Amino acid sequence: MRWLRQREWPWWQAGLLLGLLNMFAFYTANYYLSISTTFSRAAGMILQVFAPGHVVANAYYKMVKPIVDWQFMLVIGVFIGAYLSARLSREFKIVLELPPLWESRFGTRASRRWVIGLLGGIFVGFGARFADG
Repeated sequence: MRWLRQREWPWWQAGLLLGLLNMFAFYTANYYLSISTTFSRAAGMILQVFAPGHVVANAYYKMVKPIVDWQFMLVIGVFIGAYLSARLSREFKIVLELPPLWESRFGTRASRRWVIGLLGGIFVGFGARFADG
């Protein structure tokens, strides 16, 4: 079990295990691992609270139901797995300092970090949805 406590895994080991997991998911669920649809579903669940009629009439949500499914649980598992991995490696710590490269490029203002982080997340999400996952 010492291998579970490694600080880092080599890229090829992690990639190989992720590829095997993806193959297993495809052959058992007939669907490949993906999480970008989950964020659309989560948005639909939130929207159902405020405008349920809009969700019912929306063509996208008719095709992709805003439900908790195995992909939704996969997203939750990613967060839980990252936390457990950090705890098992005994390297879990919260770092509040900005990397020097970030500071030299963008400065230290929290508002700028929020704007850049949100824009980056929007672009990554848009690209993932545009590429169908």
